[in-house]
This record gives sequence, C-alpha cells and structure tokens, in this order.
Amino acid sequence: MPQTTQVQSHLWRTYRRLDPSLLTAEDPPAGGDGLGLHQRDGRTTLAFGTYTRAGLENALRAYGTLARLRARGLGAIAVRLDLADPFRPRIRLESGLYGGRPCLDVELRETTGAAVGLPVARGTVRALYLESLLLQHPGRSFDWSRPPLPEQEFPGLSLSGEVLQMLLLLAKRVGVEALALRPSTFHAAWIYSRYFHFVDGRAAGRLASLRADGRLRPLWVLSWALELGCLRRDGERVSFSPDVMAAPLTRRVASHFASRSWKRAFLRGQAERHVLDVACLRARFPWSKMPPGVPPASLQRLLGRT
Repeated sequence: MPQTTQVQSHLWRTYRRLDPSLLTAEDPPAGGDGLGLHQRDGRTTLAFGTYTRAGLENALRAYGTLARLRARGLGAIAVRLDLADPFRPRIRLESGLYGGRPCLDVELRETTGAAVGLPVARGTVRALYLESLLLQHPGRSFDWSRPPLPEQEFPGLSLSGEVLQMLLLLAKRVGVEALALRPSTFHAAWIYSRYFHFVDGRAAGRLASLRADGRLRPLWVLSWALELGCLRRDGERVSFSPDVMAAPLTRRVASHFASRSWKRAFLRGQAERHVLDVACLRARFPWSKMPPGVPPASLQRLLGRT
C-alpha cells in the first residue's frame, strides 16, 4: 500500500491539539508593530486562508521551535509574515541578538501536482511548492569540525528535520496533497530525502547509489565534488541535477512512488556507479571559502595539500 509521509509523534500530537482559532489570531493594535506587518485596509492577513502572522508565532511557540532557537543563542526571535501575495507567503524568523538577520527564511506558493510532474489519473492535485528555505545561525563561523557546504553563508542550526516536518504539517493544515521542492544542492537533497522523494524515479535511484557508496565520503566533500563537476559516471563528468522532489500527504499521490514505472526507473538509477575525479577536485577545490586553521589529515591526503 502506498505510504504517505509521516512526522514524529510529538509534533503530530501538537498539531492535533492546536486550536484553529490560535492560527487566525490577529496582532493587537500597536504603533510600532515590532513583530509583524501592519494590516492595511483591503489587504488579507491570512496565508493560504489559514495563518496570520500571530497564528504562525502561536504555532511555532506550541511546537517549541522558538524556545529551541533561543536556546541556540539567537536571542529574541521576531516572526515576520509577508503577504504581498497571500498565495505566495514568505515567513522569516529574525534574530534579535544579531541585528535582525534571518535564522529561518521560507517562501511557499500554491501549485498543482501536474505542474511539478506528479501524474494523477483523476482530478487535480493541490500542492504547495517550497520556493526557498534558509536555515542558519548568523552568529557562528565555520570550522573544520563543521566546514561550509555549497551555498552556505553561515552554519546551519541542526533543526532542518523539525522545520521540514512543520512545513509538512502546514501543508496538511491548508488541505493540499503534497509539498514539493527543487533542492539546489546535493546536500540539501540528502537532507530532504528523509521526507521527500524525487518525482523522477531514476534521480531517486542515483541518490540512493551515492548514499550507499562508502568510498564517496565524507559527505561534505562529496557535496563539493558534485557542485564543482568533479564526479564521473561512465567516464563523463557529472554534477548535481536539481530535480523536483515531493512529499506525499495522501495515498493517491503516494501511489506515484509505488508505481511499477517509478520503481523500474529507481532501479536503473540505483545501478549507476560514480567515481570521484580527484585531479578535478584538487584543481577546483574552493580553499578560499574554507575556515582558517589546519585541515584534517584525511582531507590533506585526498587533495594533496600539506
């Protein structure tokens, strides 16, 4: 039977307990509106007809996310909701301790399953598309125990799993059948794959092949190798391909990932083998982006740097 994406039980219990009236709560009138946007005449305050800015803050507090962000040394967290387009909201959590820099920045939009490549025999599938997701600690620096990954400006917060699950619950709350996205890097796809599947079975198989190959480690070096085009398949250089991934919230969407055609494509991708092009990686490795100090001995041996 096709499996829908599941979230951790404690998050699901919180979701079930949340009073819907808390999600549509309005900000009290204030001259400065230090946490959200002013309401303007004729302008909706609801994202997807369900969430206000105060409602999002209530949900984040109930899930414990705001407390966990403060515990990570980010200070008071300001919750922003940009509803210039109510069907393409932008959610931004800003650190009061670091000049209002974002620790989380999310942009979503409504779409259909067909638009993201999910074939459904009958009817139309409503879906949300995650345009962008930024999760970072703007007060920390990289070091060799946690070096930078492609497209990272600051280290992450080790909260990606929780944030993705809350976005899945948001999608469920607004009544869509799938949450879709297009990971921009291999490392992002690796993280998303706990809850999302590539719509293209062959892309899913390739990811499984890369994950299973213990020779392609550590993970962050593999991420850079794919970013820089320093991996080979059948003698040809390959880089990461940002295909669409989706998390099924209903069985009819989940049936796509249980279909024979998807599974056959998955097996073809899984059978592909990749080889690290060490000479390419040595020539292209972005040392200027790396943290100060002495690199690990294993990296020095791999890249011929002493």
